[in-house]
Amino acid sequence: MSLDNQGKKQSDGSRLHRLSRRERFVVAGGIVFVACFLFYQVVVDPFLIRKQRLQRSLQQKADNVLEMKLLQKQYEQISVNEKDIIDQLQRRSSDFSLFTFVEEQIDEVRMKDRVTSMNPGVSEWRDGIRQTHIEVKIEAIVLAQLVDFLVAIESFDKVVFVDRIVVQNNSREDGLLDVMISVLTFEDEPAS
Repeated sequence: MSLDNQGKKQSDGSRLHRLSRRERFVVAGGIVFVACFLFYQVVVDPFLIRKQRLQRSLQQKADNVLEMKLLQKQYEQISVNEKDIIDQLQRRSSDFSLFTFVEEQIDEVRMKDRVTSMNPGVSEWRDGIRQTHIEVKIEAIVLAQLVDFLVAIESFDKVVFVDRIVVQNNSREDGLLDVMISVLTFEDEPAS
């Protein structure tokens, strides 16, 4: 080592010694602060960020597992319902007509004069079964009539269900309702 370098080291060391005790304490505190700050930035902060990402990922995976279990239960219930429907279709009379059934229920609840239209429709055959539906428009009825009709129209034995219902206030008379109900059933494909 050269003498110049030794002199610089001594002067640096003597500069530190020339500081008062209080100033040395402040310099040491600053060095500790900078070291802690660097430690936090380099080690602690990245660790916390990774920990948060991991927790979010675990929570997302737990939510996904829960959703999959729920979907599995729904699928199992649908499978059971499908089997029940197929069993009921086989027990139902072969000459069953949804249109006739709906007309009979309308007569039973005495609403024939309130029905403005009945539009039947069918879907394509799929796996030996097709869906048949009728859209029934009813005008100017009270809520009690609607409830009676809904009770009469849904039949597990006949495999008839309300698929969709739209209820609006009647535009001409307060307290009365206009209703559009989509009633559906299923049919077995006839043997060829």
